[in-house]
Amino acid sequence: MQEQQLNRIIQKRIFWTFAGVTLFFLVLLLLLLPYRLYTRDVYEARQNAREVSKLIRSGLLSTMISTGESNNIRGLIREFQKKYQFQFRMIRSSHVEKQHGVREDEQATDELIRQVLATGKSRDDWTDRTHFRFVAPFISDHRCQECHESVDGSKIASGEVLGASEIIFDLSGHEADAVRL
Repeated sequence: MQEQQLNRIIQKRIFWTFAGVTLFFLVLLLLLLPYRLYTRDVYEARQNAREVSKLIRSGLLSTMISTGESNNIRGLIREFQKKYQFQFRMIRSSHVEKQHGVREDEQATDELIRQVLATGKSRDDWTDRTHFRFVAPFISDHRCQECHESVDGSKIASGEVLGASEIIFDLSGHEADAVRL
């Protein structure tokens, strides 16, 4: 009799231990899976932003070399925005502002953009909980020397920062999908 009672106690402990471990892993899975999906989406947004930035740079460079018309450049940007669903802003460096003038919508508006213009390195951050921002520099090469000048009026050197692109992606749909799971 005592042995049966001892077996029941052991069975209950094994059952509750197994149930506790199962519950723990289930809760852990329910917490980590949405986070993992969301971080994957953020990584994809970074990759997407880099690719879009390269496409925009190539398109802008091609348009600048062939026509140099600002209306064509702005039209190209609008096409990219429709296709890839993002907000875009082009920021001029001091070289370009001196040569072509200052445009209010193309000025560095915060520290992140100023850092990109100063260092020539891409940066990203969050403008709020669901909007991911990627800022990439436009670095001059030998083709840019045909039209652009440095601040002192001489030909722009290769490797100088001519401006930056600011791309903002709305990831609220990705977050909602991750939370829904």
